[in-house]
Amino acid sequence: MKKIFLAAFLHLTAFSLYAYDFGLVFNQNADLNAPISDTEKTGFKISGALLPRFSALFGENGDLYVSAAVNYQTAFGSGASGRGEPFAVMPELTRTDFAFYFRRADIRIGRMFFSDPLELVANSLFDGARVSFITRNGNFHAGAWYAGLLYKERAAIAMTPDEMKSGNSEVDYNDFGNTYFAPSRVLAALEYDHPSLAGFVSLKTSIIGQFDAGDEKLNSQYFTAALSVPVKSLIFDLGGCFELIQYNDEIKPAFAADAGLTLILPAKLEKHITLSWRYSSGVSEDETTGAFLPVTTVKQGEILEAKLSALSLLSLGFTGRLAESLSANFAFTYFIRNDLGTYRAYPVAGVNSEGFFLGAEIYGRVIWNITTGARLNFGTGLFIPELGDAAPDAGMMWRTNVNLVISIY
Repeated sequence: MKKIFLAAFLHLTAFSLYAYDFGLVFNQNADLNAPISDTEKTGFKISGALLPRFSALFGENGDLYVSAAVNYQTAFGSGASGRGEPFAVMPELTRTDFAFYFRRADIRIGRMFFSDPLELVANSLFDGARVSFITRNGNFHAGAWYAGLLYKERAAIAMTPDEMKSGNSEVDYNDFGNTYFAPSRVLAALEYDHPSLAGFVSLKTSIIGQFDAGDEKLNSQYFTAALSVPVKSLIFDLGGCFELIQYNDEIKPAFAADAGLTLILPAKLEKHITLSWRYSSGVSEDETTGAFLPVTTVKQGEILEAKLSALSLLSLGFTGRLAESLSANFAFTYFIRNDLGTYRAYPVAGVNSEGFFLGAEIYGRVIWNITTGARLNFGTGLFIPELGDAAPDAGMMWRTNVNLVISIY
């Protein structure tokens, strides 16, 4: 047995001289959060992750990628974000897939990242397979995935109240199988994209089906398209999604839309200003239209971190490099409810509010690329409910974050 192991090790060592790569990323966060009521204290949270990765080539047509994460966090004070564990360590398998490449096609199998054209419907890791065909008339993709083996915090699936409650609860090692994993949902997608339609338009479309493999029996389908049109120093982005939701023997349509206008400034270092609008339908008065319900929860806003369901956002932002190793982004975002019942989190949690305007968020971040393998981020901002009529007397929420990323290749 030892001889076999030694032979395998020597073979792998020889193979590694040209065929595999290993890396390690250390990601450390420190968050300071303001109390939003008189009963809370200022919260302080330390969290991070150690992320090893391994990749290897198999001949001329294949490659293997394996990555994992050991997440940890500790929080102090009732205003701290997170679920308040004194100290928690959570391992997970992240992107791990095997790919075969052919002349005009490729097949990928395993745990991979998938996102819809708007990055609003599904935007996470999933387990499954995807095949792609590259043609002169655009690229075609088809895939199917399962979410039930993912770490629930990574998957961020909260389509029903029970799933939302489960996602916010702690993992119990004594009941690991029922408290660690994401909801049992199946995803299938047909996609098409063209990077240069008519010579200058970028187009992405997809048809996505989400099917409940558990007990909730909530299914949904999404028809999504997004295009980007550059015109000199301007870039126009426009996208939309039509959704059909099947739940409790009812079928309801829902909608989402996204639009943006980016002005690239004439400067030596890249800088641009973006005006954007994002919309997700709420429940109509006659209840013929439902609240837009994405598969994964893509947080809206750096402070509010709201789920995009029955909300509209108007945002004005600046992104640019201030120096060779220094860049920054700043944004002002206003949040509006599209119905009075769907969004019930801060600042309207526990409040009988008849107002639609939640308030405004101001956030800024500075990124310092210290060296090739080290980056330091500093971000701070606040959410001001006084600028709206939904809950103008609610406490102001603010957050300051310091993030250090060290990569060892």
